[in-house]
Amino acid sequence: MDRQDLSKRADKARQGILGRRLVDLTVVDLERIQARLDVEHADAVRRMEELHSKSEQMLVEGDLGGFEDAKQRALDIAGDLTENRDRSKRVYDARQERFLNDRLVEALGSIKRLAVLDAFIMTLIITVVTLLITMEVVPLQHETHVMLEWADVGACMIFLADFFWRMRHAESKKWFWRRYWLDFVTSIPIPSTALRLGRAVRLARLIRVIQLARILRIVLFFWRGMDKLVATFDVKMMRRSMRILILVLILGGVGIWMAEGAPDNEGVESLPQGLWWSFTTVVTGGFGDIHNPQTMAGRMLTIALIIAGMVVVGIFTATLTSLLVRENDASGAVADLEERVLDELATIRARLDSRLDGPESPG
Repeated sequence: MDRQDLSKRADKARQGILGRRLVDLTVVDLERIQARLDVEHADAVRRMEELHSKSEQMLVEGDLGGFEDAKQRALDIAGDLTENRDRSKRVYDARQERFLNDRLVEALGSIKRLAVLDAFIMTLIITVVTLLITMEVVPLQHETHVMLEWADVGACMIFLADFFWRMRHAESKKWFWRRYWLDFVTSIPIPSTALRLGRAVRLARLIRVIQLARILRIVLFFWRGMDKLVATFDVKMMRRSMRILILVLILGGVGIWMAEGAPDNEGVESLPQGLWWSFTTVVTGGFGDIHNPQTMAGRMLTIALIIAGMVVVGIFTATLTSLLVRENDASGAVADLEERVLDELATIRARLDSRLDGPESPG
């Protein structure tokens, strides 16, 4: 057969595997996967308990080398348990998502209607974000500004209605809040015209942050359910370090903007510049070339960002390095396989001994 045809078949098969998403499976299929994960979890717990008993016996016998090997195998089993827990969480999220999607399709009557509703909500979010950016950047008359703000309030009411309608069809309300809390926060209808008092200036800034978070909501709209990308970067510590890094960047940018953000403070006079200052501080260690904090709160925030940057970037680098070299490191798997083979041999030997020592059958 032609090599080119074989390559096409291989690519097609690869795309079929990588393009398969958990959320595309049925609820029954996901429950079957979860049952298999539960069995694997119970098996890992059993192996850990057996290893603990053996390690205690090794200490009694003075076998320090065997005890050190047992500690290494315990770390490998603990890694299996952690990976199993992460997979179970992904399966649980996919099952809840699938259950919710099925209920929504049932309520609307067809998948096409649900797709139209999602497209409408997405279009409305993009429109509202565009209006928000226009109000922040383009000088507008007061009447026009008020009209756009009340249009934003009307859109928020639609978002809230959609949020609670979807939550009513979810199997687990706790899961729904955990997964879609940002949708609720960014749907809070609070016009800045209602915050004209001097004491409400910082609250108004916070409301702006909530409104600008709708941009993140757009990103999450496309991010949720991307199991293909998750499978490509299926490294727990890398995903966790990226989430922590993004959270630190946002908190740092918002913090310095609320603490020292002012038109005469170059480098942090706006939220985007505050986020850029936070990024450079975390990644480069902060050289004060963009903005040198003047308040105690700003300086304490800078110290925290520098320390967090060293830790998070270090974790990300170490995890990426381990990802690149882990294919050549199979010591843990070999040790675990060796232990299983020895256990099986011991079981077979015990059965043979019991048969040899038993009464002979009549000839």
